[in-house]
Amino acid sequence: MQALSRLLLATSIVGLFGCVGCGTAGTKGPVVAGTGATSAGPGAPPPTIKAQIAPTDDDPGGTAQEVFDRGKLLLGAGKAKEARPLFDRVVAAEQAEGNGTTALGRAAAYNGALASEALDLPLDARDRFRKLALSAPETPDAIDANLRRARLDVELEDYDDLGKASSALLARVDLADWDRAETFAYQALAAIRAGDLPAATKVLGQANKILDRKGPNGEDLHPPPHNAAAVYFARGELVRAESLAIVFVPKDGPPLAPADFPVKMEARCQKILDAQDAYIDAINTKEVHWAVRGGLRVASMYIALHDDVLAIPPPKSASTDKKKALFRGAMRLRYRILLEKGLSTLEHTLNLEKAVGAKGTWLEQARKAKATLDQQLAEEKAEIAKLPYTEAELQKAFEDLSGKTAKT
Repeated sequence: MQALSRLLLATSIVGLFGCVGCGTAGTKGPVVAGTGATSAGPGAPPPTIKAQIAPTDDDPGGTAQEVFDRGKLLLGAGKAKEARPLFDRVVAAEQAEGNGTTALGRAAAYNGALASEALDLPLDARDRFRKLALSAPETPDAIDANLRRARLDVELEDYDDLGKASSALLARVDLADWDRAETFAYQALAAIRAGDLPAATKVLGQANKILDRKGPNGEDLHPPPHNAAAVYFARGELVRAESLAIVFVPKDGPPLAPADFPVKMEARCQKILDAQDAYIDAINTKEVHWAVRGGLRVASMYIALHDDVLAIPPPKSASTDKKKALFRGAMRLRYRILLEKGLSTLEHTLNLEKAVGAKGTWLEQARKAKATLDQQLAEEKAEIAKLPYTEAELQKAFEDLSGKTAKT
């Protein structure tokens, strides 16, 4: 089984994490919207909020523009906690006037969402971007708001809202090509979560076409890393879903025939290798959030394969309790390397927190997965140690009892 041998002997991907975050901002998008004027559209007068904003204990108030400008300076200085209430007061002043959304109000709402992102409040930031996009769906503001909304949907794993955000984006004829490729990737992720792999394959194909386009002279084009990373990750997710559909112990129907195991194992391992290649592409973009997600997913594939293989019942040739124990011990010994590879990947994924300040819900998932895996490995080693056999005896027993069907 060549694919299994390559999977077990493959060089670890962990070295790829060394440069993640080097020379990259990590997340694309405007840092601070200067005023809403840039979002008001070509030639459009920049509508403003005329109401005076009353002073508070920590702000002198003034015109909406003055309050907005102070918030902008604070946000640019990294003081998101102090900036966000000022942007919220500008938005509230707009609502009090009852004249609909203005360019300045939209810029304030946008920067308020950015402040929540800076404060590591992804749910609040996502909800703010979504509200902004829905309040002015025909404006250019809605494009960037929906893109950021979709990126946060991935962080939150809210695939229902991700489907809605991506549909809204794809309806825009003015969506830039690279952003469209990223959006196709998000629609694919939503379809994968819904179990509709054919739909995911179709829309991901459209994303791949955009990324594979050549320049006017046939030269390779290089998409922005934040766009490409989403597409690469979605490629990995699609193949990972296909790999998980290859099972060794069917829930319904007859058990897997011994002769079918090598075929299934080869197909499963090849899918894992292909998915890993896609996740590695995402990691190679050096986009921190996607690197964390890619590392977590690679580890999860190793762990899932290990668990599925260990769930295979002993063959008929294991006719006694002693032989069954031998078989289970040999299986643990043979496939423990999958857990070790998964653990190594998780450790390096978690190192991104110290190396580049990575944060987020996916990093927390990786932390919990590592704790579980540490315990699982300890239990596996303990179970093997209980058996009155050497590792060589366990390996020989495995080959004899399985009829060499699982031999690599």
